Amino acid sequence: MGSPHTFSSIMAASIKIGIIQNAPLTADLSNNLRQIVQGYRECLDHGATLIVASAYALCGAGVKDLADRGSFLQQTAAALQCLSRELGETPLLLGAYTPMGALLTNADDDDDFAAEDALPEQPVRGMLVPYLLEHDCVTELEDGEVIELDELAIYVDISQEEVLMNEEDVNLIVHLSPESWHANAAQAEETRCRWEADSNYCPVVTVHPVGTAEELVYGGGSAIYKPGNATQARLPFFTTAAKVAAVSGKVTARALPAADELLAQAIEQGIRDTVKNNGYTGVCIPMDSPHAALLAILCKEALGAKHVHAVTFCGQMAVAKELGLVCRNYQGTALPSVLDASADASLQTAERLRLQSALCTTYAEANGLMPLCPLTRHELMTGAFTLYGDSCGYLAPLGNLYRMDAHMLCEYFKEKYSNILGSLAEPDSPRTDRIIHELADRNISAGTLLQEHICPFAEDDIRKVQRRIIGSALKRTQTPMVLHVDAESERISLPVHHRLND
Repeated sequence: MGSPHTFSSIMAASIKIGIIQNAPLTADLSNNLRQIVQGYRECLDHGATLIVASAYALCGAGVKDLADRGSFLQQTAAALQCLSRELGETPLLLGAYTPMGALLTNADDDDDFAAEDALPEQPVRGMLVPYLLEHDCVTELEDGEVIELDELAIYVDISQEEVLMNEEDVNLIVHLSPESWHANAAQAEETRCRWEADSNYCPVVTVHPVGTAEELVYGGGSAIYKPGNATQARLPFFTTAAKVAAVSGKVTARALPAADELLAQAIEQGIRDTVKNNGYTGVCIPMDSPHAALLAILCKEALGAKHVHAVTFCGQMAVAKELGLVCRNYQGTALPSVLDASADASLQTAERLRLQSALCTTYAEANGLMPLCPLTRHELMTGAFTLYGDSCGYLAPLGNLYRMDAHMLCEYFKEKYSNILGSLAEPDSPRTDRIIHELADRNISAGTLLQEHICPFAEDDIRKVQRRIIGSALKRTQTPMVLHVDAESERISLPVHHRLND
């Protein structure tokens, strides 16, 4: 007779898993419910025996304190009941918010517990948990629970922790992921899930939503992994989709896209969603900045040329014309004569940038556009910008990128836009970027960095960057929101004085 693990693999091989990778809107339950039903029926048409959606499929990401409101939790419960009535015989796994009861209750049965010392009931809080939905039946699950479904043992969680079932045999592991996309996230997940599949002798499913919420981008790329270091199937990144795959079938997953391709798609997704979700018809880009060409290309890829407007004060119209963008040239206006009245050169620079940003923002608002800020992480972290000048805008799509990252994206687009990006030069400050990464991202103090056995940086360079980061902390709180494309552990808290001082 075969081993239990062999039996487990045989049982799992009969499953045809349907994955719904939708683009939920925050707290828009009716819209999200329609997306799930549409994906469910599509999976049903392709013979799925189990259908899975993400943790945010119904409620959307970025719910935050809304999840603590009783009305929202009641609406969520009603939406789950409505969804269950739309289902056939095939079960559906997904995540949703549920009320979490009081953490502490009064000890009425304790004689020594005085009535006047009784603790008040804690307010009800919303908690994201897995749900199992069948026709006209809604079952709330615990995070990390093993359920029995058609003689199959299925582990379901939202926490995304590594799973090693030492004492219990399971036929399938399902991760309803709430995690946003970040650089190298796909590679890390593939490595972890392949290890889980090999270690537990069963397939592993991960499901991700698509969209942007609270400056975070959710990238899709949901996948099925099976033992043998194989990715059975993968849905596309940054695209809504519904797919059915048999665990025992032929491997259909392609290799993961390159890092630069995923990064470009993430920023395009963030731009597209932010513009659409805030009711704008397009974007407005200041073309006189060093990174304007890259930002214009990303916006054109995300929105199309007719939805991208360019504004220049120095006659920089070549890039806009090459891309087919709408361009407004303010060169030759009364702006220079106004600046001539200021004797101090530094004051003239600040005034010029602030006047330009005012004109750019006015033009954007008059045309229903979202003004974008072209600054990168390097400028933002070192304070190398003029507040209310070149930092103006409602969104900084490049604000989470170092100059080397921006250069990598330029290289990625170089072939397609050779007339614009034909002569690329290496950034002149990779050392500064690396120091910022050590101090701010890795949370290493300057003193500790200097004490390391092999430190490639001069102390003067480290101290200079340290002073700039600390000195610009308050300034950064007044800059536009940034699309986060880095890991949560590396996201910078503002201000960061306590993280940088020795």
